[in-house]
Amino acid sequence: MSRKSAGSIGRKVARAAATGGGRTYRGQRPVGWYAIMAVIVVLGVASIAYSKYELVTAKDVPPTLQDHWYAAYAFDICGTIQPSLPQNPNINATKYPPGIKTHGNGVIDIHPISSVDTGHNATFGRFVLDYPGLVVTGNEIHIPGKRVWRNGDMCGKGRNAKPGEVIYETWPNYLSKQGTFVVGNPDSIRLENGQLITVAFVPAGTKIPKPPKANIQAMLSGSSAAPSSAPTSGSVPVTPAPSGSVPVTPAPTSGSSSSSK
Repeated sequence: MSRKSAGSIGRKVARAAATGGGRTYRGQRPVGWYAIMAVIVVLGVASIAYSKYELVTAKDVPPTLQDHWYAAYAFDICGTIQPSLPQNPNINATKYPPGIKTHGNGVIDIHPISSVDTGHNATFGRFVLDYPGLVVTGNEIHIPGKRVWRNGDMCGKGRNAKPGEVIYETWPNYLSKQGTFVVGNPDSIRLENGQLITVAFVPAGTKIPKPPKANIQAMLSGSSAAPSSAPTSGSVPVTPAPSGSVPVTPAPTSGSSSSSK
């Protein structure tokens, strides 16, 4: 190709670039681009509206800053109920004191002091997060001062040994005979007033017990459940059922299975 031909082609390319690719290209509207931008705008507006809605309604989702709830809990490791955790070592922290804590009696004291402990944030995972050294996930349990138990570790010895796994069972109140199994992230366990929770590391199919009677009694007793404060109007409105009454059963949980106790 001669230099003249090459120069001619170069000038044509330059003119095409300067004119936006010719009349045909300029006459086309980028419909796809406008559609994408419209979708982005709509999604953005919807997200902002939903966020505002959440902020407005979150303050009304219990537990609120005015509530004071109690839930009994226990740890079951290979069929043995563990001693209750000591009182939160950070309970008197001047910065970020826990609003979901324990006083060392097998009871979770749910008394939010900021929005991070209220509404949908009030979970068993939040309790674990605010207890120094305690680790509970869908794969392992580490109680401070004890060994770590991970899915697949063996419960028992010799021929009777079986691999264990982390699983939780919850009951809506101490009268309930039917519990709900939960696996995975402990954040999926919403804390409720008068609730029972057993965190277990056991072989699959093992029957999981409710927390000990002492823990349940401490939960039902306002002064025992929270010795640092008097019972409030929101404290454990769970009372013994009359003879012949039907215990309350939990609502079905997505992704969970139930067992009879």
